[in-house]
Amino acid sequence: MMLSGLTQKLGIWPQELIQIWRAKTNWLWFHAVSVGEINAVWPLIKNIKKLKPEYPIMLSCTTRNGYILAIEKVKNVDIIAFYFPFDIPFIIKRLFNYAKIKLLIIVETEIWPNLLEECKKRDIPAILVNARLSDKSYKNYHLLRFYFKKIVNLFTEILSQSKTDTEKFISIGLNNNKIKTLGNIKFITSNELESINIQENNSFKDSKDLKKLIFASTHRGEDELAIKIYKKLITEIKDVRLLIAPRHIERIKEIYELIIKNGFNPILRSKNEIVNSQKDIFVLDTIGELTNYYKICEITVLGGTFVKVGGHNILEPIRANSYTIIGPFDYKIREISNVFLKNDALVKVKNEDELLLEIKEALNNANLRKSKIKTGISIIKENENVLNETTKQLLHYL
Repeated sequence: MMLSGLTQKLGIWPQELIQIWRAKTNWLWFHAVSVGEINAVWPLIKNIKKLKPEYPIMLSCTTRNGYILAIEKVKNVDIIAFYFPFDIPFIIKRLFNYAKIKLLIIVETEIWPNLLEECKKRDIPAILVNARLSDKSYKNYHLLRFYFKKIVNLFTEILSQSKTDTEKFISIGLNNNKIKTLGNIKFITSNELESINIQENNSFKDSKDLKKLIFASTHRGEDELAIKIYKKLITEIKDVRLLIAPRHIERIKEIYELIIKNGFNPILRSKNEIVNSQKDIFVLDTIGELTNYYKICEITVLGGTFVKVGGHNILEPIRANSYTIIGPFDYKIREISNVFLKNDALVKVKNEDELLLEIKEALNNANLRKSKIKTGISIIKENENVLNETTKQLLHYL
């Protein structure tokens, strides 16, 4: 898999893929860097596919986990998935010579100068959808705006997540008439949630009487936090169980060893093992199933917010009816998290002690959980029109 990724990134694609590219014209090329971006853009891809089936679609990604998910998503639909090539002129030109591109759609913050230059030369519209600029990226781009001004204006159009993002793009030199504020497509409530039936999966013995707590998309340091919290919880609450879903499954071995070191038994999803007692800690070591596990967990503690990562998608657990808690480091998702915090649909804590108190309160108060979840889902539904508006904008180029 890794060799395939490297060769594709170097512009050495399988002959089968090249033949598919050459056999069709007017390709719509979607690029989403990794798992989060692929999940965000997938409803948009499906929408375009349904409305404009005559246009072939190709989906690229950068990371290994993104590629695994992309392959899984396209296996039953007529869409091609591949690794995004290095942004080197001769590699980019080779791809464009193989595949006759009608429209390039890039997700969120991917700005590749040579790719955009080639689109400009070939008169191919390049659209940045769900566009955002983190504070860190904005600071760097603004410092070098004499250079990035030219690059961002190579986009035909930018569709931003928020007014703040729009202002940031304009501040680094983007022409005002090239950007529209549409909102975040991650607000989209997808009916295309994973198809696995968790109740039939039987991951938990006597699951009806259990309350389940998931630490999701965890990074190093957050697994330790999860176990510390769980140790304290089970001294008071006997019917609670812990799930850990790491952001990167490459860390499964270290999490496995950490669980054993702390006197617990790791239960792996990939082996279809069953949680029998509070001594068992369930580990989600597969890709693409997280949403379904949100559905069976009363409480989600979102990773990437207790270490300086900046946060991950809060919408998935909320719309799966899981009471959601984040830590202090939510700077990457603040535009969305603030909306939910302001409306009392999300909990934010500063430290481990606050986290433990909030989890206890939520476990013992079903009405509290239901109230926050209900408010959160109503916020998501209010923003569902972002998908339609984004689709409309893309259809102008087809």
